[in-house]
Amino acid sequence: MQIVWNEIKKILTWKSLLLLLIINCILYFFLIDFYIKHFPNGRPALDSYRLGIEMIEKYGPTMDDEEFKDFMKTYEVRVKEADRYLQTEKVAVAEGIDTYEKFNSYEWFKASKEAGELRDRLFFEDGTDLFWELQERSRLIGFYEGKEMYSSNATPAQLKRYEELAKEGVFGTYPEVAISNFRDYITNVAVAILFSVVAVMSLAILRDRTRHIVSLQYTARKGRNLLKTKLLAGFVSTLLVITGLLVIYMGLYSLNDTSMYFNVRVNTFIGNESWYNPTFFQYILFTIGGIYLVGIVFGLAAMGFSTIVPNTLTLLGAQIPFVRAFSFSACTD
Repeated sequence: MQIVWNEIKKILTWKSLLLLLIINCILYFFLIDFYIKHFPNGRPALDSYRLGIEMIEKYGPTMDDEEFKDFMKTYEVRVKEADRYLQTEKVAVAEGIDTYEKFNSYEWFKASKEAGELRDRLFFEDGTDLFWELQERSRLIGFYEGKEMYSSNATPAQLKRYEELAKEGVFGTYPEVAISNFRDYITNVAVAILFSVVAVMSLAILRDRTRHIVSLQYTARKGRNLLKTKLLAGFVSTLLVITGLLVIYMGLYSLNDTSMYFNVRVNTFIGNESWYNPTFFQYILFTIGGIYLVGIVFGLAAMGFSTIVPNTLTLLGAQIPFVRAFSFSACTD
């Protein structure tokens, strides 16, 4: 065990930790920071986020037909508020858009300068969220009313799965802003962690080979079995790197304040049809488990490459295709 500990200390040196810091600082600001700093990202994403929380607090993690009727009543009440608001605007009355229905169906590409200025003021200057909220409520109503309409490109197996979910009352009716943000965020986090693991683990064995320490180790019985010890140390070091980075990145993700959505199931979010139907929180845990699995594979593969390549340049070149392939598939998922 002491040898394993010594090998771990050889892998996780202060230089390795400094390299980890540099890599993650760069990748954080280029790939990850946006999904923390800009969540929800503008309008109507902010309204989707707020409305989703309101729906969860009022109806729970699912919405049935009776609850949908209540949702519709709230929409109608808010429409009447918009009607009253528009009827106080002289420009709206003069342009014939003094009700929300008329306002919403108005041909804005033909709008006068005054009407255009009114619209911009209502959405961007008056500080009212009413019209943004109505747009989002209308969008969600449209999805709920079309909940049993399936894509024409769906395979027979997919249609069967949709019908099974429908029988269970599972439809895409909740705003997707939280889960979409998490997917974008965790994809880039996975790329950062992968680069970190490969960068640290690549030199684990190559360093000894370039110093001709391996030949010396083979002169002793214990040294001839040291490769297994190094692989064990590499496995443990990979777990430590992944765990440390995940603690930091998931701590940062908690700033997005999406815990209210944790009990909502994946297939209940709009546009997130899936074969399985875990809750959002379970989905997060599964994703973290996947990062561990892929990270361990790449960490051990990096050590494996380092046993056969002659130098650092060749080692990095051999791994670039694998890193690029994973990064591309993760970003296009």
